[in-house]
Amino acid sequence: MPVKKKTIAIAAVSLVVIAAILAVVAWFVPILKVNTIEVTGAPITGAVVVEETSGITVGENLLRVDASGAAHKIAELPWVKTVTINRKIPSTIAIEVQERVAAVFQNTADGNVIYDTEGKPIIIGTPPPGTVEVTATDAANEAILPAVISVINSIRDQDAALLNNVATVEAPDQYDILLKLKDGREIYWGSAENNHDKAVAMATVVKREGQHWNISSPSMVSVR
Repeated sequence: MPVKKKTIAIAAVSLVVIAAILAVVAWFVPILKVNTIEVTGAPITGAVVVEETSGITVGENLLRVDASGAAHKIAELPWVKTVTINRKIPSTIAIEVQERVAAVFQNTADGNVIYDTEGKPIIIGTPPPGTVEVTATDAANEAILPAVISVINSIRDQDAALLNNVATVEAPDQYDILLKLKDGREIYWGSAENNHDKAVAMATVVKREGQHWNISSPSMVSVR
């Protein structure tokens, strides 16, 4: 091997060895410490709660942070849907949370049970703004709540601001859904079918006068 090539080869090996040594040192000696824990996407859960639940502390070795274990702990929080944890060299742990979106709630003997947009119960507690109460349901009929949530989701997809008009949803069954607005008016939705077209119709009728609207057939809206 020519001297020049041999010198380059030796230098390359030396760099690899040095890098390996530095990595080992950084693993066992806290050269890179956690100075900052950034939490995003947790307005309901709260950044402080997420940070405390993670178990990650300022001052610990950045490279030895158990990101997977911390993520699993955070995922157990009721409002958390997904969580991602990344190390940002030299000193930051970034925790990104995606929270579940509340759709409806039901008042029970135990309190207000809040359900997300997928129909899964989140928690018993205070519903966040924009969450609609479902009333007059048959507890034995498991098809009612998914039907109502599909209606709420379609309204949110059309225009989330429309939900600010809705006080409660009466649903004795999945085919007989009635929206009661905060101003005292009513919109009869009927069954949870053609929800997109009904949501479009709702966006129109809330701007018009009329106490009782029927949009169960969105192509033939009526008022009385």
